[in-house]
Amino acid sequence: MKKIILAAIFFIMVSAANFAAAATVEKHLYHNVPGLIYPVVKTSNPAAEAKINQKIYEEIQRTLQNLKNRAGEDYMSIHLSYSVPCNQDGGLLSIIFSESVMIEKAAHPWNMIQTLNFNSDSGEQITTGDLSEIARHGNDYTPAQITRKLRIFAEKTNRKLNQDFTGLSEIPKNFYFDENLHVHFLFEQETIAHYAYGHFDLDADATY
Repeated sequence: MKKIILAAIFFIMVSAANFAAAATVEKHLYHNVPGLIYPVVKTSNPAAEAKINQKIYEEIQRTLQNLKNRAGEDYMSIHLSYSVPCNQDGGLLSIIFSESVMIEKAAHPWNMIQTLNFNSDSGEQITTGDLSEIARHGNDYTPAQITRKLRIFAEKTNRKLNQDFTGLSEIPKNFYFDENLHVHFLFEQETIAHYAYGHFDLDADATY
């Protein structure tokens, strides 16, 4: 049923029908701590709204605790922010979270990214497992296809992938939709290339 609903959402949005109003996203401070800014989502469906905000809050709690545990005694501070690249009539909502952790005596902070995607009309989370059902522009979001485009993208942007990078074995968990409904995959610093290159933002629906 979830796959049917997701496929229907994309069909309706592409045909420009008015399936559901876009959500409202408000900035809030996590436990009133300056520098920890997270989104609270408002929709016309109270049950969907509660489901989305519960998932967001749980993910923030888990992420912040994991970061503190990883930093240990060297932990100094954490900054949290977010952006909303897609908030469509029809119920598609993408949120990108950015976390920055300051570590004592570290040359630079840890910079991390995380994404969450929702059907804001129902409150259901959209995951990588759903991409095959809502694939746009005839693309197949497989590890091999994403790897191929990633190598071309790195070459076009004059960035070298790590020598030990042999390709993806699974679909990256960090993805989002842009305002044109393109699927983007995000790769954190140092995961596939040198830290200085920053995050990789691959538009998987672009022509390479």
